[in-house]
Amino acid sequence: MNAAAVTSEANLETRAARGAAWTMLSFGGSQLLRLASNLVLSRLLLEEHFGLMALVNVLLVGLQLFSDVGVGPSIVQHERGDERRFLDTAWTMQVGRGALLALVALLFAQPFALLYDDPRLAQIVPLAGLTALIAGFNSTKLFSASRHLHVKQLVVVEIGAQLASLVTMVVWAWSSPTVWALVAGGIVGAASRAALSHVALPGANNRFAWDTGAASSMLRFGRWIFLSTVLTFCVQQSDRLVFGKLIPLEMLGVYSNAVMLATMPTSALGGLANGVLFPYLSRVQRAGRELSEVFDRRREPLLAAMGWALSGLAAGGPVIVALLYDARWSEAGWIVQLLALAGWFAALEITNGSLLLASGESRFVAASGAGKLVGMLALIPLGHHFGGFPGAVAGYAAAELLRYAVSFSAVRSRGVAPFALDARLTLNAALAIGAGTLAVQLTDTQPAWLAACAVFVAVSAVWAPRAWALRARWRLAQEQAA
Repeated sequence: MNAAAVTSEANLETRAARGAAWTMLSFGGSQLLRLASNLVLSRLLLEEHFGLMALVNVLLVGLQLFSDVGVGPSIVQHERGDERRFLDTAWTMQVGRGALLALVALLFAQPFALLYDDPRLAQIVPLAGLTALIAGFNSTKLFSASRHLHVKQLVVVEIGAQLASLVTMVVWAWSSPTVWALVAGGIVGAASRAALSHVALPGANNRFAWDTGAASSMLRFGRWIFLSTVLTFCVQQSDRLVFGKLIPLEMLGVYSNAVMLATMPTSALGGLANGVLFPYLSRVQRAGRELSEVFDRRREPLLAAMGWALSGLAAGGPVIVALLYDARWSEAGWIVQLLALAGWFAALEITNGSLLLASGESRFVAASGAGKLVGMLALIPLGHHFGGFPGAVAGYAAAELLRYAVSFSAVRSRGVAPFALDARLTLNAALAIGAGTLAVQLTDTQPAWLAACAVFVAVSAVWAPRAWALRARWRLAQEQAA
């Protein structure tokens, strides 16, 4: 490798590392804000309010995913992703999609209210659907910043929009504790994000334009993204639609908050994968290098961090819930534990998906979603038959194994062999969960904060040697680069 190539690779590695740091800073701040507002709102609002919004959000997310044609990933991955006409065509498609989604939400409102026998949904859904219309006007500068690993700029937009949303929800709920506080927060957040995407990011503003070649290219790449996102909805969101028919709205609200806690680590990983790992691997691919050279090295630190966080949740779910919430939410504890176990295999699959997308193999990402859907169709009814609602949740969690298995096979077909790393980290996670569970049992009669501290120490002790080894490897790489 010549000196120019070495310099280029070093610059890319540095930008990826900075991007990862800013993504984690953004996610940490975002989740702290989200958790703080959730703790406040859980004391101001009723459980059924969260249950109602869980149903509404699932409908809106479903509409968005069912109409996803891969505009964002196309901008990140495509060689024309920096061309003005390509970007304006993408924006035009995005605006049209947003308007269509808002219209569909309006048409779906009454049938959705009848399905769940709650007339309030007929009023909430159309207003909440305005978020899709607003999001359609987001600037493509968001995707361009991701393409070039300018993650710091994205942090300003995301945190600013979230702050506006959270302040709106808390102030509204304080003065009028109804479900409309949650609806208003979503609308304000979407409007803030759209505005900031235009004024806070560098680059030319979008305008309506059409390039048939660009649109065709995005649709070709996006046809598998579309199928993948449809399947993503089925495997990640439909649980609330199904459980909404099995359990009362109050319990659905408890389940929704449990999902929020349990998916915090994998949400962080998803942000890193979409904002850093996927763009990084795409640039490696465009440079003609083998992805197998960098894949495990880039994903191991991410998976180790996920393993540490998910081990703590799987071992100490009930303790964490007791520490954060009042007694009304205690049932969330065991749900957090089950979903955290599933989250580990979701983390493995997310990193595999970044490699597949960077390779242009979006069809395999769709196949992974199909694998989990098959598992859900078989395991949720089976679990519910033998164990009621807890059994159904366990079946939903177990279905994540099939999704991982499909993605693992797809990555193997690309000449990458992740089994050894996956097996080592899975064993490490199992040992950490065992240590954390023992810590909970030993502190069974102690206050929740003491039990939580014990879980933290036990789980961290198991993961510390691997963290130390990764740190040593990073320092060695820095010395060699210097």
